[in-house]
Amino acid sequence: MCPIHSIANSIFLFALQVDRRTILSSVISSSITLPTTPSNQQDNSNRENNDITSYYPSDEPWSVTVPMERSSGGTNCIRATLAYEPTTSLFRTRTYIPKKVFKLIVDTGSPYLVISDGMEYASFVDEVTIDQKRSPLILEIINNILEGVGIDSIQYKLKESGYDATEEIYGSQRGSIAWKESHVQIRDERISNDIVLGVLDNALTNEAGGPLLGLVKRSNSQSEKIQLRPTFLGQGGYGNNSVSSFMIDSPNRELLLAGGKSIIPPGAKSAIPLLDLRPLGDFVEHYACQVEKLVLNGKEFTPDSIGLNLNQNRSIVAVFDSGLTGCLFTQPLWDVLQKNGANLDTVKNVDVGVSTERRGQEASALYNFRTDIEMNPFFHLSPISLDWFDDEDTCPHVVVLGQTFLMQGSLIVDIDDRRALFTTTR
Repeated sequence: MCPIHSIANSIFLFALQVDRRTILSSVISSSITLPTTPSNQQDNSNRENNDITSYYPSDEPWSVTVPMERSSGGTNCIRATLAYEPTTSLFRTRTYIPKKVFKLIVDTGSPYLVISDGMEYASFVDEVTIDQKRSPLILEIINNILEGVGIDSIQYKLKESGYDATEEIYGSQRGSIAWKESHVQIRDERISNDIVLGVLDNALTNEAGGPLLGLVKRSNSQSEKIQLRPTFLGQGGYGNNSVSSFMIDSPNRELLLAGGKSIIPPGAKSAIPLLDLRPLGDFVEHYACQVEKLVLNGKEFTPDSIGLNLNQNRSIVAVFDSGLTGCLFTQPLWDVLQKNGANLDTVKNVDVGVSTERRGQEASALYNFRTDIEMNPFFHLSPISLDWFDDEDTCPHVVVLGQTFLMQGSLIVDIDDRRALFTTTR
């Protein structure tokens, strides 16, 4: 089987009731949210030389909050501006940098930043230098007459990254991704950087439906299933403190990224330990947790009740995917639930009970992710085939928790400590 390269790449569109291409239906005229100016502002020459050490000490914890906008299917987007290769005027008195503004779908199920032509909301050109020593008034006049650079003549060409193109599969669509480099500006210097990103070909563009900002940070260096490329979070952050935690607050439409610290409150109840599926063959470290029970239309199913512990002690895990609309079961889990009396074609509500951390002498408890058709219009349950694991006969069954669950509250993921916390507003 051909490998499936990310949940968002391979499954979130599988379950969509609403076409996410509608996020491209309007062009945003504003350009970009400018970087936050620190209060202890110093000599501007540091900023011009891309030296921000005097602004943000690299050994201190930090956090940045980025506003999100609602997309179709209940997903959330943030704005980012990508810089393309500079264009220099004929007399080299001016330099122009073409830029495009994208809305990136915040996606906890994939590792990369991917775009394609036609996905942008606006394009513009920044004039960044005028060499006054070489451009007296007469030359400036000549420059204005002869060297005017119109938008139509600007080449929107991304820098080469040094990585070869790869063949990918999104859903059932095969295509290629070219790996380029761009300076990606996202609100704050600490999360703006020169980033290796993927450019989808036409076939994958049609399947993907929108640009993605993958928040899976770590790849599996031992995997031979794919040619690994730098993850977005693996390249982001400032100094020694790269992004170590994030929070997606769907009700308040905010994305918080933090470095050098956990953002899970001390003593938080119902914190969820995360599992690393990479030793089982997963090509990246998806954010997964242990499932103890499923309640479908009021009927409870556990690994014991459906015979998983009699069949090589297989488990069920849940994976958080903010780029997915509904809920997915891997095909083997779908089949075994059907055999045990679940009519999955008529399910109207789902309750997924996951393990939480034990607190002192307290017995272990469950946290329940619940959704139903009455709660939001994005409820949808479907099967999916994944090619993540090395042994298909003993690997865990997977439940994918999409926005039908996650839009109800705030998801915090502490990447370094492998913990999660979900708080609802209900």
